[in-house]
Amino acid sequence: MTRLRLLSLGALLLSAAACHQEVDQTPLIDRKIYLTDKFYDVKTIGKDKAIVVGYGGKIIVTNDGGRNWEVAKTDTDSAVYNVAMVDEQNGWAVGQAGLVMKTTDGGKTWTKIDAGTQLSMFAIYAASPQRLVAVGEKANILKTNDGGATWETQHFQAKPAATGSNEAMKGLSDTEIIAQDPALYDVRFVDADNGWVVGEFGKILHTTDGGKTWSEQQGTLVGEEIVDALDLPTFYGVDCIDAQQCTAVGLDGRIASTTDGGKTWKFEQVEGDFKEPLFTVQLFPDGTGWAAGVAGEVMKRENGEWKQGDLGMRVFSWLRNVGFSDPENGWLVGGFGTILRTRDGGKTWIPSAA
Repeated sequence: MTRLRLLSLGALLLSAAACHQEVDQTPLIDRKIYLTDKFYDVKTIGKDKAIVVGYGGKIIVTNDGGRNWEVAKTDTDSAVYNVAMVDEQNGWAVGQAGLVMKTTDGGKTWTKIDAGTQLSMFAIYAASPQRLVAVGEKANILKTNDGGATWETQHFQAKPAATGSNEAMKGLSDTEIIAQDPALYDVRFVDADNGWVVGEFGKILHTTDGGKTWSEQQGTLVGEEIVDALDLPTFYGVDCIDAQQCTAVGLDGRIASTTDGGKTWKFEQVEGDFKEPLFTVQLFPDGTGWAAGVAGEVMKRENGEWKQGDLGMRVFSWLRNVGFSDPENGWLVGGFGTILRTRDGGKTWIPSAA
């Protein structure tokens, strides 16, 4: 499976009929959202403001809960995969081919920054106002400790160690060689020092020093269900409640969690025979949460169990990210211009048209 294939699944899927209906009510000349849009991330700033980023350099912003949207100025046609807000005005976005951008006006305008990489970066997180960490292709981690004034590229060396020389590669299979440079898809910090990264081949990386060093934690997932580390499912999303409790989601509908800071991870039981890829997860302090993925599938965690959720409509497009400002107010975004909003904790979802 190629590293960007699942980011492009929208080309093969249909959007929800309910979404089409509402979008069609907006005059074409006034539209801000189209069926050709692919949205990869949503970040909330309070219950009514949200920033949505996507394909072709498109970023849209709402200040009134999705009733109205404005298209931000980005001066790029590269895909924007992820956004991190430091506060209400200042934030960062990353994307295709080394794209790094900054906003100082709440997402209305974005300025491209040369961060010294040409590799696609899939996620970025603000561990603190000064410390930002981004992850992407070929096991690369991009970080700054001075609020973006300077950037450093760090390459994570996966195990078994390989330097790239013929001698070092001798005896490794093609898959093992590829696994030396896994794509890293998501990053999350619980404070300035403690953070996690997840990616290809089931990689789960942990830092306790703000990203200076990273250690692998996925080994405990190998056991009765998974007999070979290279068979671990790729993880696309990770979220944490605190420094002890984290959850990662990925291929085959797999959900893995830790309650001891990553010393041990285990696969959680998922209701039914659910096998669809999950791209995103968000947890709440009480242990509840949401996950979403291919074919409009959503999972909801209640009473310690993950069960398939109901959006109240058929959504055939992939859902790439979930973002709640609080347990009641949240968003889902994905392919074919899909933006869904809830104000009642996910009991009902309303398509956003603009």
